[in-house]
Amino acid sequence: MRLLLVEEDPKVRALIRHHVSCRWPDAQIRAHPPGARGALPVEFLAQGYDAVLLSSLREGQGLVWLHELVSRPGFAPVIFLADNEEQALRSRVTDAGACGVICKDRVDHAHLIELLQLASVEHRRALADWRVSPEAEESRRFGDARIPGYRRARLLARGSVSQLYVAESEKVGALVALKVTPSRRDESGVDQALARFIQEYEIAQRVRHANIVRLYELGVADDHAYLAMEYFHHGDLRRRMRAGLSASEALGFAAQIARALGALHEEGILHRDLKPGNVMLRLNDQVALIDFGLAKHEGLELELTDAGLIFGTPHYMSPEQGHGQELDARSDLYSLGVVLYEMLTAQKPFSADNPMAIIYMHRNAPLPRLPETMAELQPLLDRMLAKRREDRFADAGQTVEALEAARAAWLLSAAAVPA
Repeated sequence: MRLLLVEEDPKVRALIRHHVSCRWPDAQIRAHPPGARGALPVEFLAQGYDAVLLSSLREGQGLVWLHELVSRPGFAPVIFLADNEEQALRSRVTDAGACGVICKDRVDHAHLIELLQLASVEHRRALADWRVSPEAEESRRFGDARIPGYRRARLLARGSVSQLYVAESEKVGALVALKVTPSRRDESGVDQALARFIQEYEIAQRVRHANIVRLYELGVADDHAYLAMEYFHHGDLRRRMRAGLSASEALGFAAQIARALGALHEEGILHRDLKPGNVMLRLNDQVALIDFGLAKHEGLELELTDAGLIFGTPHYMSPEQGHGQELDARSDLYSLGVVLYEMLTAQKPFSADNPMAIIYMHRNAPLPRLPETMAELQPLLDRMLAKRREDRFADAGQTVEALEAARAAWLLSAAAVPA
């Protein structure tokens, strides 16, 4: 038994878990507190669950949610958790499409178990019928690949090598980002796309950290490699920057990114492509670092880039990276300095008409200056963007300490300013 429980009150969640686990000890119940996580994404059909238990919520929002969820074709059966046993409410709920009603204040154990069993049978039968339909066959198509276990919601981005989709995974029970690319061998017999996918999956699996993306599955289907990973409804740092960031927010984000880099560096991994587009945001502005396709692991036998090759994004490259030299952790920390400058000023430190000019400026142009209103942060930025790696912070740990100290001092000085 696998259930999605939409309920704000932790006591009610615990009560429902108790009743369900008495009948199904191995039941999987995923909690979705609306206040913290918001509405369920519009593309989500809860197909990986036997049923959805939906609370009445505040100010009658439960009924609003119910009407919206059951209007989605193929959505899992919904059992409504009512605040009371009022008959009028039960009628409205069942008329709206719920397959049953349970009173939260007085849970009838036998009735709850019966409703869950009926909902499970109904949903599995409906899924079995749907899986052999033309609509289901089409939903499993991701470009030229047919990938079982995933339902395509929409195309998120299309690149020269791979495509990124939003898909619903029955196994994960949530929307995921699905990266798909053709599986092809080069003249050396190596499938570079699959090798990068494997590396990205291995890194994310090896480095379990709050600020690193969660990866769920790596697979091959119809001569295509695919990678299922966490989907971020709030988008990337670039989008967040467009809305404007305070200096305090920028320093806080930079510290989170530095912690993620520190976790990578401790495992002997360099990211090598840090930029706002590779920094995603979870709820409550928690950062998650993604895209390890260009990362380098000191223990990997396969080198995915040729010696002396310039790779990455010129605007964010360290001077040594832009000139194809040997890199260490301080190169990633330089890129973080570029991202921090952009968060603080809404501008990149160096801009030019062509990539090679930007690479030249990273090594030779004077260090960028912050506005006078942020002058107290200039020494920090100078250290992070030092031309010589020896003049930067030695590691991510030192960088985190410096960023947190700067943020604390900034908040203190802001509090001291008279209103």
